[in-house]
Amino acid sequence: MGRQYVDVKICSDDRCSEWVRAFIDTGADLTVISTEISEKLGIVLENIEREWAASDGDELYSPIAQVEIIEDGGSERVLLDEVLVDDRPLDKENNEDVLLGLDYLQKAKKVLYFDD
Repeated sequence: MGRQYVDVKICSDDRCSEWVRAFIDTGADLTVISTEISEKLGIVLENIEREWAASDGDELYSPIAQVEIIEDGGSERVLLDEVLVDDRPLDKENNEDVLLGLDYLQKAKKVLYFDD
C-alpha cells in the first residue's frame, strides 16, 4: 500500500506554517512536528518532556507543544494538547515535517479505508 501523506498547516497562537507534507502513521499514538516548524512558529519549548517508545522499542524523551492542525481542503482547526517536537521519527529524506498519529486521526474523526 505504501506510505500515505496529506498536506497540512501547523498553527500556534496566531502563526501558521506553510503547507507541509505529513505522513499518516496509524502505528503512532502521538503526532510529531519537526524542530524546524517549531522554531519557525516561535514555539517556546518548556522543560516538560514526554516519554515515548520508538518502533525499535527504545524509550525516548521529547519536548511537547500545543498546536492546531489544518488539513488541505479544510478550514477546521484540530487542537492537539501534546505534540512531540522531535526530528528522529521523521523521514527527512522524503521531506516529512509532520507525522500524524492516532491522536490527530481520532480528534479529527478520520475514517480510514483500505483497498483489498
